Amino acid sequence: MNQIPHSSRPLKLAALTAAVLTSGLFAQSTTPSANSRLEDNTIRLSEVEVVSPRDSAIVAAPTIASLDLLQPSSSISLDFIQNSNAPTADYATLVEIAPSVSNVETNGPGLSEAKHTTLRGIDDGGYNVTFDGIPFGDYNTFTHHTTSYFPAKLIGEVVVDRGPGTASTIGNATFGGTMALLSKDPSAKGGFIPTLSTGSWGTKLGHFEFNTGVLDPMGKASAIASYQRMETDGYRTGADMKRDTYYFKYLQPVSANTTLTFLSSVNRISFGNPGTVTQTQIDTLGRNFGLTANVPANALDLLNRRYNYQDKKADFEYLGLNSRLGGGWSLENKVYTYSYNNNSHEKPKVGTGDAAGQMLGSVKLNEYRTYGDSLALRFAGPSGIFKTGFWVDSTINHRHTYGVNYDTTGADQIDLSSTALFKAAAPGGNPDTLPGASSYNYKYRLVDHDTTFQPFAEYEWHPAPALVVNGGIQYTRFTRDFDAKVNQTSGRQALKSNRKDVFAAPKLSANLQLSPATAVYGQVARGFQSLSEANSFYTDSSNVSKIAVKPQVSTNYQAGAVYRSDRFTGDVDAYYIDFKNYAYNGPTDATGDPTYYGTAEGAHYSGAEAQGTFFLGRGLSFYANASLNQAKFKGSGLKVPTVPDSTGVVGLVYGNKSGFFGSFTQKFVGEWTVYDKISNPDIAGGGATRSAQSNTYSLGNLSVGYNLKTASRVLRSVKVRLQVSNLFNKKVQILDGIDANPANAYAKDTFNVLPVRNYFLTVSGEF
Repeated sequence: MNQIPHSSRPLKLAALTAAVLTSGLFAQSTTPSANSRLEDNTIRLSEVEVVSPRDSAIVAAPTIASLDLLQPSSSISLDFIQNSNAPTADYATLVEIAPSVSNVETNGPGLSEAKHTTLRGIDDGGYNVTFDGIPFGDYNTFTHHTTSYFPAKLIGEVVVDRGPGTASTIGNATFGGTMALLSKDPSAKGGFIPTLSTGSWGTKLGHFEFNTGVLDPMGKASAIASYQRMETDGYRTGADMKRDTYYFKYLQPVSANTTLTFLSSVNRISFGNPGTVTQTQIDTLGRNFGLTANVPANALDLLNRRYNYQDKKADFEYLGLNSRLGGGWSLENKVYTYSYNNNSHEKPKVGTGDAAGQMLGSVKLNEYRTYGDSLALRFAGPSGIFKTGFWVDSTINHRHTYGVNYDTTGADQIDLSSTALFKAAAPGGNPDTLPGASSYNYKYRLVDHDTTFQPFAEYEWHPAPALVVNGGIQYTRFTRDFDAKVNQTSGRQALKSNRKDVFAAPKLSANLQLSPATAVYGQVARGFQSLSEANSFYTDSSNVSKIAVKPQVSTNYQAGAVYRSDRFTGDVDAYYIDFKNYAYNGPTDATGDPTYYGTAEGAHYSGAEAQGTFFLGRGLSFYANASLNQAKFKGSGLKVPTVPDSTGVVGLVYGNKSGFFGSFTQKFVGEWTVYDKISNPDIAGGGATRSAQSNTYSLGNLSVGYNLKTASRVLRSVKVRLQVSNLFNKKVQILDGIDANPANAYAKDTFNVLPVRNYFLTVSGEF
């Protein structure tokens, strides 16, 4: 493994960056940028194919914080999204640039679902992801499928909030923060923008975007529509992907004070789905091994591509209303729906007995449709802003897994014969699992109906022109109604149950502007995360009464400072998080199911973060960010698993009037701890038999391009760009899981292997 020494580089980077940024924060500004107290007037680039000159730190910054922050935050600009990332990227690829974020992509940028996209060490499922302010994701675990909804070409901006936000920050996982995706708006000028890209591993992408421009006969309405097709073989063998994405956004002014917005995004995707690999597989089959080809020699190979793939459909729609009501009042409302349908073929095995020599497998369905409404009413008065509203969200989630026999019934039909995969009746005598019954060959079969009601109220008080104090409270009522014909347990019993969690989260934040270019802020706020489906219901029916878990709660203490000028922009912050109610499960019974679920004390998270951009002149800027992160369980003192102890980025950004532009970034990720298991983090050792450390690693990305604005009335501009990921061709593998016996490390410890150097050449034009 060609990796950098044990965490020394990120630590040095963090110290250096913090020193540079701190010195800049309190320096006298000679060229302050045009920022007001309540409005950020920074000029951001529209979605056109000409790149504007990066002639200030504010415009050039890949990530930046605003002067009116109430918690640590990083805004990732459209310029960086479109011109410094491969066009195949998803949101996980984009957020990796931000402080305290780490991301693992094993198949290339956006070419497979991301693994371990962490924010301050909190893994996916512990933080919100929103699109235009609407939270979305799976409801059984609150995790997300990074490739399933919004490719990078649909995203206009990403804001990574490292904290629970104010009372109006909605979502079921404010516990860890929010990754907020903002959609691309229609352009004021009509036009057609085709984008064609080709890259490593046979990757091809075509994106075709049409803007109507402002339509005066239709009351100044405007619309954007696009279609994207992406195909790739992927870095890993058998990890091919095909994706079709349709996007439409329509803005209709109803009056001078009211605008309606309609948005729809539809995504269809299919891909091979390899898992992690062992060192034995890496050494014998190659670093890029994923799955084997479907040839006669591999007919009974468990890693045959034919038995390990997914087909998905997802859509996301909303109708939004923004209106200034008069007298200082305004209203924002979004009624929305989104759906996800994943048909996954997995866990193959060779049959025995009557099925000897035949290939069996599983078909897993995860399907849900969500409906919701987010409403906020705002009043701006002489001394501050009052905001109140609610978020209501309802999801019906169908999930099941059944067995198939690829040789007799094919890949998608339920097999209820003697060769079925899950044919044994449940020990509890569930009649639905008896031979001939409707769920005979189901491993589990359930419906989970989840409902969130989250009202809030907050007041942003302006006691002085330079001071803002925001206080408020958010109330959450989250209910699960669970109906399992076959529960997701070894016993396969039926279970019909429900639970309700309620929580009130007070939040207090303040921002003081010390000068036109400098502000400081602080926050004390509570975050909340609803319980997962597994921690609520996955146990033998006789043990349901032993479930004694509570929602996860975080109390966040953090403070920071921001400085912005045309020459230099930067910010620093420090945080301490008291995390309560870590869910764990007790010992297993004879069937292998946990006998109970309980709540441990939790953990303490702490750290410091910094980001900044320095404009060197002539279109060239230096960028850096860094974080030091720590998380330990309260009871045992063990490190919380998969929390990188540091992250960092250094790089250069370039763009001038000649049309040439480019960027280089080197991302560092520190080591994290992996355990064979954590049964109860309150006890000494946490119940783990073995632990190990992942290796620190760093990867460099380069983007160079040229844009030309023409005098033609037909072809208005052309842009050509080359993206190189893993520029220095590092051989990186990240420890994911370990076996309890160190003697089995070579054959049973598992890794995510990152791709070697890869290239993407992209050409686009504006007509």
